[in-house]
This record gives sequence, C-alpha cells and structure tokens, in this order.
Amino acid sequence: MTKYFFRFSLLFLVFACHGNTVLQFRVHPLDSKIKLSSEIFFENVLPTVAGKKVMLVTNPSGIGNNPDKIIQKFSEHKIRLEHLIGLEHGFLGLEEEFSQTPVTTDSTFNRPLYHIYRIKDAELRGLLREVDYVIFDVQDVGMRCYTYLSVLKRLMDGMKGSKTKLLVLDHVHIAMHLPPMGEKMNPKHLNFAGEFPSLLITGMTLGEASNFYNKEYLNGTVDVSVIPVEGYKRGMYFEDTGIPWTTPSPNLPMVESARNYLALVMLEGVNVSVGRGTQAPFVYFGAPWMKNPEKLANKLSTLDKKKYYFSKVYFKPTFGPYKGIICSGLRMNLVRPNYDPIQLSYELIRLLKEEYPNDFKWNKGSNHYWVDQLWGNENFRTSINGGKNFADFYASYSTEEEKEKNKISPYLIY
Repeated sequence: MTKYFFRFSLLFLVFACHGNTVLQFRVHPLDSKIKLSSEIFFENVLPTVAGKKVMLVTNPSGIGNNPDKIIQKFSEHKIRLEHLIGLEHGFLGLEEEFSQTPVTTDSTFNRPLYHIYRIKDAELRGLLREVDYVIFDVQDVGMRCYTYLSVLKRLMDGMKGSKTKLLVLDHVHIAMHLPPMGEKMNPKHLNFAGEFPSLLITGMTLGEASNFYNKEYLNGTVDVSVIPVEGYKRGMYFEDTGIPWTTPSPNLPMVESARNYLALVMLEGVNVSVGRGTQAPFVYFGAPWMKNPEKLANKLSTLDKKKYYFSKVYFKPTFGPYKGIICSGLRMNLVRPNYDPIQLSYELIRLLKEEYPNDFKWNKGSNHYWVDQLWGNENFRTSINGGKNFADFYASYSTEEEKEKNKISPYLIY
C-alpha cells in the first residue's frame, strides 16, 4: 500500500508542478549573459579613438538610440564627429522612403548627413579620407537584400587602400541558426538591395561579413576591427539571448516581423502588400484580389512539419502597394523559429500563382523583374513558372550553398 501511495504522490507532484509552470518564451534582459558590442565599445574601445575624426554610421538599432550619450562621450574624449551616413530609413529609422537629396543636416548633431545611395563613389571616397575612423553600428537580419549590408560594402570599397580605420560593432541577428542559403547575385541584377557577394541568407553577422569581404575581395586592404558580442554561442535563438529587440526600420518593429521577413520579403517581387504601412508589416500580406484566402492558408499551414500556420486578416495599408485600399489576406504565425524560409518563400508564391491565376503578377520594372533582383537571378521565378516543385528547385543550387558554407567558415566569430 505504501509503495502505491508513494507512486501516486509522486505523480500528483509532477502534474501539480507542471500545472503551475508558466512558459517563458524569451529571456528577460536582466537575466541575459550576453555583453553587447556597444557596451564594450564605450568601456574599452572609445578611449582609443580619443582626439580622432570620425564618420558615424548608425540608427536607433545601434548606439544611435542614445544621441546624448554619443555627444557626451565624444566630447569627453575630444572626438570630432565630421560626418554621418544616412541609411535607407534615415538616422532615426523612421523614414519609409529613400531621401531624395544626397546631403541633409542632422538636427541632433548639427552635422552633414550623407545619404550613401545618392552620393557618387568619388565623393564617398573623399569623405572617407577626411576621417580617421568609420564607426559602423546597426542591427541587420542576416540577408543580402537588407540594405545595411550594401552600405557596409560601399564604405569598404571607398576605404580600400586608405589610412581610415573601420570599427564594426557586431550584432546577433534572428537568422544566426541558419547556414548560407540561396544563390549568388548575377551581375546583371546588381542593385542596392543586392550588392554584397553572398547568398540571399548570408550565414554571417555584419562583423563576420566585413572580415570576409575584406580578405576575399579587397585583399585585406581595409583596416577592419570587429567588436564582437560576448557570451553568445552560434545557434542560440535571439529570444534566448535576453538582447532587447531594437527596431532597425519602420517595417521590422518586432522580432516576429524580422523572423517572418526571412521568407516574406520575396513577396515584394509580386503584386501583393507585405503589410508595409500597417500595424503588422511582414506579418500581414494580401491584396484586394485575394478573395477567400482560407484555401491557401490550409495548404501553407501543413508545410515544413507545421512550424507555422496562417490565419485570415483584413488590413488597409497607409504606405506601399494598395495604399488606402482594403486588402484581404493572411497573417503568418510562427510556431517554431527553425523553419526553412526559402522553402516557404517558394511554396507561398507558387501557391499564390496557382490559386489566383487571373490576378497574380510578377512585379516588373522597366527592364527587370523585382523578384530576380531579390533572389539574384531568374531561377526562382522561372522555376515557379515552369511548374517545378521545391525539391527540384533546391537541387538546382544546393551545391552552391555547400561551397559558400565552406568559404565563409574561416571568418565566423561565434
């Protein structure tokens, strides 16, 4: 009797404890074991820049989230801020559109803000030679098409062979668990969202990418120093680090948007809204013609071992395609973060084309398809048009992924 009572009591205790357990889906910053590169920069690196002239490349996802601290610390160490580089979404990360003028004046620092996608290469080289250091600190998402990587490349190209030093404050991004994925960019499709010589999903942080590009493409002619994140082990999911998400652009306001972006960004190549100008960019997607999307949702929700599902939504964008028009569409809901974004991109667009044959269109510029510029070549689009399943499509470039994995391996920090 005592034996059975003990077993029953133990079983009851297990269920009672389980019932009182609250699921923790992210680590609180106060419990984080990670030391950010910005902390290391201000504590240990900034004093070594004392008395120097600096160009600053940042926004609120980096040290740009505290301009007062920058002003104070630069003043303490007699550092002269000569220029600012304007990224795609502006210094405060609030702008939806690219700046139409090459140079503006930043009101916070009262310094020139050069919009790198508007100024000529020769002018950029001249600006870079006027400073001793370029300090680069922004959050990325580990994708070639996220333009901060193109900015890094343009700066490094301009610094080649100069005495100007590059300081990269590294960041952990939401694709750290993924290897390089996709294909390289065909030169005829080069664009601001595709200049860096990597696969679509890079498999690298910005710090790792700077070392890789310097050695592989610039013969080590740029003086690069990377300040790594301390305490991070590759493969840890962002939510497990305790690092707060700091919005790098208006369209990635939360980790959910950034995780979905890995797959949904390819939708920018077709005639749907990806939720820009809504409360849920890269979570919602749809179009006025996406009637009764439940059938599409059912097909998508069974893919990739049920790591995501889709639910019906209505939304009215205030920016981008279908501005001010009510759209019917879907919301992407992640169940597990280790999904295959390339597979989802392919299957989603393939099924959109199949379900809405009379409405679906590939977005086209004057002489190119946008999806080709995102993917890097015509393979993604022509494979869908040709009726290829994902397995056959993947087989067409899988060896390239393996080669890239080996190529970047020596440059991985974590």
